Amino acid sequence: MSRILSEFESSKTALRRYLGRFFRRPQDVEDLLQETFVRAYAAEARGPILMPRAYLFRVAKHVSLNEIARRKNSDTHSVEDFDDPDVVGSGNQPGVEQEVDGRRQLALFANAVAALPSQCRKVLVLKKIEGLSQREIATRLGIAESTVEKHLAKALLLTRDFMARRDGSFALDASQPEPPAVRRLRTGEAE
Repeated sequence: MSRILSEFESSKTALRRYLGRFFRRPQDVEDLLQETFVRAYAAEARGPILMPRAYLFRVAKHVSLNEIARRKNSDTHSVEDFDDPDVVGSGNQPGVEQEVDGRRQLALFANAVAALPSQCRKVLVLKKIEGLSQREIATRLGIAESTVEKHLAKALLLTRDFMARRDGSFALDASQPEPPAVRRLRTGEAE
């Protein structure tokens, strides 16, 4: 019987633990364990190995380092391998026109918020930007929750109207009648 084969059989558990320091997946460890044996056995066929256990561990180390280097160097993927590539022209990334339009709409929204009455603006910012609940906003501003709700509704309506007047893409649907509550908010009767 070969000395490498004999030593491999008696050191298999220790070699598994050693290879497990480099790789976590059990299948990787098993593959590298077999590769270690094949290389060591082939080396023994070329000439005698004086310290087979030490030689097996040295081969295991080199096999592991080679595999790590191979994975590092071949860690490239084709664009087709990704589910949702974010590549210019793929349709998933905004074009220049969409980017410019988005910035223009954001600036329009900022102007609409700036044009709001002070209390409406505070409520809108606390709700939509800071993410506070209506109860937290009421506590912070010292007003009733129902008042917070009215200010928020008015802020949203005024913002929508401001943006519709300045930008045709926010045009209101004239075929839909305005609910009475909205009309009261717009005219200031609700306050």
